[in-house]
Amino acid sequence: MIEKELRRFTISELKQFDGKEGRPSYVAYKGKIYDVSNSSLWKDGKHAGRHFAGDDLTPGMINAPHDEMVFVQFPIVGELTVEGQTRQKLVQRLEGLHLHPIVVHFSIAYSIVISLLTLLYAFTGETTFEAASYYMLIVGFLTGPPCALSGVFSWKVTYEGRRTKTFVRKIVYTVLLISIITAGFTWRTLNPNILMAITNLSYIYLALIWSLVPIATILGHYGGKIVYS
Repeated sequence: MIEKELRRFTISELKQFDGKEGRPSYVAYKGKIYDVSNSSLWKDGKHAGRHFAGDDLTPGMINAPHDEMVFVQFPIVGELTVEGQTRQKLVQRLEGLHLHPIVVHFSIAYSIVISLLTLLYAFTGETTFEAASYYMLIVGFLTGPPCALSGVFSWKVTYEGRRTKTFVRKIVYTVLLISIITAGFTWRTLNPNILMAITNLSYIYLALIWSLVPIATILGHYGGKIVYS
């Protein structure tokens, strides 16, 4: 008996089978395309509020409460093309490096250290603390965007870009953190004596810098909720 050749799908073609408006629900896993249309767990192309038909579920299975044997019950209707598999493997390898968990700790630590150094300067008047806080601002300014981009990449790949309240809030606070660091860096660069010549603007600058601590703390909190929820 001649085995029927499976249809080959590109990533963009797979996206068309999203289970919406009467369309079939297809998902990919390790190069195979499964039809999950008849499953009550995939109503309207959505599963558990976090997985969506038309996607490659291979990366997301890392955090799933079940193993790959769950796919045995579904018929295989196709395969990802070599191009699609290559792209997905590259994405998976990049995500496997855990770039965001690595770099995010630096950004949070920089934010706290910047605030701590300005606090030490405010109490001691030692200019080396003020200079050190500026150097840390420079580092924070340079590392903030890569940290945010790695977070977006991880959000898109591992969590399939779902817009839950936790993710939305984390994105908002990330933008806020980067904006404050950028504002502080720009302000201190244009006015090197902002803290040394005590004025009302000096207190505003301090308040701006010290606000990094609660924002970084909130980001860490939401990051923990994402990982451990």
